[in-house]
Amino acid sequence: MNAVAERFGAALDRVRSYDRPLLIIAAILFALGVLFSMAASPAATARIRIEEAFYFAARQAAYAALGVVVMLGAAALDPRQVRRVGTILAAICLPLCGLAALIGPEVKGAQRWFDFGAFSFQPSEILKPALIVVWAWMLGESMKQRQFPGHAIAIGVFALAAAALLSQPDVGQTALLALCLGALLFLSGVALRWVLGAGVLGAFGAWAIYSFYPHARERVDAWLNPEGDAAYQVNRALDAIAAGGVFGRGPGEGVIKRSLPDAHADFVFAVAAEEFGLLASIGLIVLFGALAFRGLSRASRLNAPFEQLAAAGLIVLLVTQAAIHVAVNLSLLPAKGMTLPFISFGGSSMIGSALALGFCLALLRDRPGAYVFAGRMTR
Repeated sequence: MNAVAERFGAALDRVRSYDRPLLIIAAILFALGVLFSMAASPAATARIRIEEAFYFAARQAAYAALGVVVMLGAAALDPRQVRRVGTILAAICLPLCGLAALIGPEVKGAQRWFDFGAFSFQPSEILKPALIVVWAWMLGESMKQRQFPGHAIAIGVFALAAAALLSQPDVGQTALLALCLGALLFLSGVALRWVLGAGVLGAFGAWAIYSFYPHARERVDAWLNPEGDAAYQVNRALDAIAAGGVFGRGPGEGVIKRSLPDAHADFVFAVAAEEFGLLASIGLIVLFGALAFRGLSRASRLNAPFEQLAAAGLIVLLVTQAAIHVAVNLSLLPAKGMTLPFISFGGSSMIGSALALGFCLALLRDRPGAYVFAGRMTR
């Protein structure tokens, strides 16, 4: 009994060391994911002729429960274990992304998943937080040892990941990872020539993708010319957002969502806007803004370069992905098929987002010597 009591006390002390505001934000996001899935599920099931109206909502609740377990499990790791687990996951998921492009089932012109019947698995969703951890490790070592080729290794790993993702093809995830790596390079104090070089390479890469990937070219053209049939989804999303007004039509009262493909996934923000209104939409954006502010402010106070970069990079990953999703729904960016972290339907997306936030909680928790000034650890 004493041993059990000691272990329980140690576990309780560890939970107390987690950042409470981030835990509260995570709890709200998990709950909103289930709520918005309930709003989008009836329209999605009717469109694909599934009899159970809340089929997607029930599965999303199960994914959210699994996500909580993954987040808390990752949060229990120490920084060295985070680095080890991230590296192992990157080593597993990177070749799996390339394998999915070869043998995965084709869905809407892309091969990104492994189909196991009852569920499917998208390795790129797990790869994203794992790569952030690997890049932070390499760049952190470069900050401590100037002769260490961390920048070259990080860029080389990105090149491998980009090749695997573009072979599927998945332009959106490639662009997201490029933005995250750029942010990490900037935070690690990279020289200006690297920033300029990355900008030139990014512009060349965008031109090459537009020129050689017909699917990406069609989406960009549809964004530039929204009157055509190719922009149908985005136009319906804009109609749904406009129809919601300030306070929304009410839960379950959305109409335009019935004609909106991928309402439960890529356009869940539009569904939420139609049923819950402008105030709820702004509230969701503010929630991700709070996640960014709290996470980055805490990361800036950490002592170790790896922990600083990894925590900041994981927050940038989640917030940038959310920003891209909202921007696509508002027709501010071409359609990319980007999920909204914790909110959009999808098991792989939920687990990847939970893993990223769990790693972040592990790195940001209060522990001796973690922060530059002990007084700043107080909430």
